[in-house]
Amino acid sequence: LDNGRVRDIAFEVGAREIRTAAPADAPLLIDEARACTRPLMGPLEERARASDDAGAAAALALLDGHSGWDEGDALLRRYGTSPSAPWRAVAARGAVGKDLGPARRKLYVDPDERVRLAALRAALETTDPADQAPLLEEARLDPNPVAQAIATRALGAFASTEVVLRLRDLYARADDGLRQSIVDAWGQTPSASAGGLVEVIRVAENERGAPAIEAGWVLLRFKAERNAAAIGTRALIRGIKEGISRDRVLAIRDAPTDDPSVLDALRQAATLGDPAVKSAALSRLVDVPGSRAQALVDLRELAKDGSPAAVLALAHADDAGAIETLRKSLASNDPKTRLSAMRALVSVGKPASAAELLADGDPHVRMSVSCAILAVPN
Repeated sequence: LDNGRVRDIAFEVGAREIRTAAPADAPLLIDEARACTRPLMGPLEERARASDDAGAAAALALLDGHSGWDEGDALLRRYGTSPSAPWRAVAARGAVGKDLGPARRKLYVDPDERVRLAALRAALETTDPADQAPLLEEARLDPNPVAQAIATRALGAFASTEVVLRLRDLYARADDGLRQSIVDAWGQTPSASAGGLVEVIRVAENERGAPAIEAGWVLLRFKAERNAAAIGTRALIRGIKEGISRDRVLAIRDAPTDDPSVLDALRQAATLGDPAVKSAALSRLVDVPGSRAQALVDLRELAKDGSPAAVLALAHADDAGAIETLRKSLASNDPKTRLSAMRALVSVGKPASAAELLADGDPHVRMSVSCAILAVPN
């Protein structure tokens, strides 16, 4: 099968899953289609006409994908006080714009987290000054970490010194995940102009771990600001050299390989015993002239020892052995392993190699494969 034919089959499979899934299973299956709402718009619109939870999930996916469901007033009138939390979430997601602010802010504190998350996503598309205080409260108090992260990200759209300082107060008590979100908020252009950039520099220069690495990546975007990119690069180099494996891999992924100091740090990391860090460093060195040949040799040794990161890096380098390893993993008894192999094959431009999973016995695997293939630009 060529890639075009595989895409056609993926559409038919995804459409069938949306149309025929059992009501109890349909909401989760439809959630798995969020990355490909535009290709599957027709089946989703058909399912959204139903009044059950699956219909609400389809409507919410269409709203998230900006696929024509933008009648916020009508959605709020019809579903804003619905006893069904999924349909209240539809109303909340449609509450975009300052004119719908009062209704949206009420839904920030809905008892159901699905509704709160939908309202907060609507806030991301609305820079409404009246949202500042409620969003700060959500960032501080919501029990759902994803809701806290979305509220924090939404606050980055305000050029407000008060918001920057309130986020600094929150930063002092936050875990690493929320701290990364706060750094991202400070790094948005409006917030950066109101003092957020100063805070990002402070984190990059004085802290360690994931928040400092995130700050380093953010500062690379501010090349016009004096010393910002250099400070960011230094933070990423520290992140490559120090800390836990997960953080070092994060720093390696974002570090600019056109900087000689970064290359030195990557070459040093490529000699370490930690397979994840070593694979990440080698995967960057594959794209560096003069380093590619040795990096591929070292990655093949890691792949022989079972390093998934090494196999993926080799596949991106079009290594036939790595691609064959991924194809064999499609036959695993573990659905997560099958999906991981599928995503790797799709990411390296070989969706046809993963096509057999469109006939998998697990509907969630079929839906995920369909969506991964359809999400690839034509």
